[in-house]
Amino acid sequence: MIRKILSCVLLLGLALPSFSQVPTTTPSLPTEMVGASSNKTDGLELPADQTVKFDEGFVTLQANCKGSVKWLVISATKIKYFTLPTGNTIIISVPPQGGLVTVFAVGLVDGKLTDFARTSITVAGGNTPVTPVNPPNPPNPPNPPAPQANMHVTFVVDLNATTPALGQILNSQKVKEAITTRNAYYRLYDVHSSVLTTKGLDKTITAAGGPPIIIVQNAAGQVVSSAKIPGTEAEVLQYLAKVLGGQ
Repeated sequence: MIRKILSCVLLLGLALPSFSQVPTTTPSLPTEMVGASSNKTDGLELPADQTVKFDEGFVTLQANCKGSVKWLVISATKIKYFTLPTGNTIIISVPPQGGLVTVFAVGLVDGKLTDFARTSITVAGGNTPVTPVNPPNPPNPPNPPAPQANMHVTFVVDLNATTPALGQILNSQKVKEAITTRNAYYRLYDVHSSVLTTKGLDKTITAAGGPPIIIVQNAAGQVVSSAKIPGTEAEVLQYLAKVLGGQ
């Protein structure tokens, strides 16, 4: 009976991006989910269990499945997430207070449901106060001659107003590589995350007119550039090359 219900849910909901948040009360899980103890089952494989820092922002998970995948996220604290069905991908916010996030998935392959697979995200540490750094927010700098090491590139979005086009940019491997290959750090936060206030970025967000925006900081935490997230991947890559430097 449970499989029939899930089949209907999958057929109706897999075609569109999904935006949701985990409630503070943990729902009762079907027996099939409770028994899912592995990240890999016949026809479906999830990333292995992982541990991230409390200020990671978001974690991206991609399922390896020949068909479509439906997700369920369980956490003791309220978190947000959104899915990209075209890539069997889910992007999950990291609770700044720490804790455990359990992710279940089921695939629909050739009209049949796979068994459930599960993976866990352990969030280490907790949100500790840090003296904010609130320097002036200058306009975008000219092209630097070479990339600066240890820069921080933070994408700030409102998950309640995220579009599929923006989701594709946030999940773009080219965008992530454009940051990491320049020895910079990639971060993604919901605009309501307390981490942004702790890091002193709330004033920069307000000055920029709110999300979705990109904030670039140097190794000392000073904001060197901020801008609205462009509408295309190519424009984002162009912006990153201009601000971070290098090729």
